[in-house]
Amino acid sequence: MYQSGEKLAAATNLILHRTGQKEIQEGITVIVKGEGVWVYDQDGTQYLDMDSGVTRPVHAGYGREELARAAYDQMCQLAYFTPMQFANVPAIKLSEKLAQIAPGEINNFTFECDGSEAVETAMKLARHYHYYRGDKARFKIISRRGAYHGVNGIGIRALGTVMPMRQMMEPLTPGSVFIESPYCYRCPCNLKYPECEIACARDLSRIIEFEGPEYISVFIGEPIQQGFGAFKPPKEYWQIIREICDKYGILLIMDEVICGFGRTGKMFATEHFNIQPDLITMAKGITSGYVPLGAVGCTGKVLEPIDIFNHLHTYGNHPVPCAVGLENIDIIIREKLVENSAEMGKYFLEALKPLEQHPSVGEVRGTGLWLAVDFTMDKKTRAPYPVANLLNMVARAKQKGAIIKMMGMALEFAPPLIIKKEEIDLAVKVIEQCITEEEKALNLT
Repeated sequence: MYQSGEKLAAATNLILHRTGQKEIQEGITVIVKGEGVWVYDQDGTQYLDMDSGVTRPVHAGYGREELARAAYDQMCQLAYFTPMQFANVPAIKLSEKLAQIAPGEINNFTFECDGSEAVETAMKLARHYHYYRGDKARFKIISRRGAYHGVNGIGIRALGTVMPMRQMMEPLTPGSVFIESPYCYRCPCNLKYPECEIACARDLSRIIEFEGPEYISVFIGEPIQQGFGAFKPPKEYWQIIREICDKYGILLIMDEVICGFGRTGKMFATEHFNIQPDLITMAKGITSGYVPLGAVGCTGKVLEPIDIFNHLHTYGNHPVPCAVGLENIDIIIREKLVENSAEMGKYFLEALKPLEQHPSVGEVRGTGLWLAVDFTMDKKTRAPYPVANLLNMVARAKQKGAIIKMMGMALEFAPPLIIKKEEIDLAVKVIEQCITEEEKALNLT
């Protein structure tokens, strides 16, 4: 087992994603074991994982032998075969299972390696739909400022956050179009709900007219948005977006990569808004992170005009992760993890709400087991909160035995869906301690 003094040596040959050289020099924690909602590092230190592996896929919790067995059994029977001109049983069965649980008329599926690939594939499917219908000029993609839809070639066109991964890859492929997000706590339009009449959604019509409806392929958005910290839009928002897309013949992609498979207390977050998307993207919770898998679902309307889907990834429709996905969905349904997400999410939200009494806490919000505490330096003006101080709280929490993350100007929480009340209580205690300590350091009273 790695020793703490060997942290740097253990990381020297491994290129880490989004990790600075200073962090590496200070020593990278090596996670060596997971069990339930807990993980353990190279020194045997135990951490309560409040973000499901930080990137949030571990819905069913750590140490599920059923998922390991599903992968093993499938590898022994058929480890691989091409997704081109051949099919395999796990991929067929998983598509059938998803057709039963996906929103409304989403009933056709293809499988990729992760969420970024799923987003790119969904955009390709949309382009195929328009192409075969004769609308060959429809290449533009509308996303939202503050959005995150992966980092692959086409997908990065929809990356609406001001991040180095976007700036370093500019210029983006032509056709990247953005509208404002429905971030009501810090409204980008300087309006107030409901008097605003959802101006951020209605402005989509103006942007479409400016860009040219005949050039726009899709609108993509997360039903509940991660970029500001688990932000759920007003109830009218998605219905307005759907109606505008229909008016102009634009396909709607709902990005369920984070939200899907119970994270928000519904199997898919789209269910909170009573609309029908044309395509949805999935990943993360589909296998609880045990093996890489992403998926794209679409309606028959999208698939019907396409003669051949000119697309190929070597590991598309891979039988092993599809087998794991089947078992994982069975666990989620059998153990009522969607229902537990709704119940424990409500409990967690109620436990966090009193934190709004702190001078730096602007808003506590959440849907299911996806929650956030949004911070400000001035509650009246909702002035920005320094990123450095958010990172300080993340570090404080880790020292106290809990793994949390920042998102926007918020701390975000997305624990495994198996979490219990006593574990939530422990997390809330740590979170409040971190806030109090950071407020003292900032001289906030």
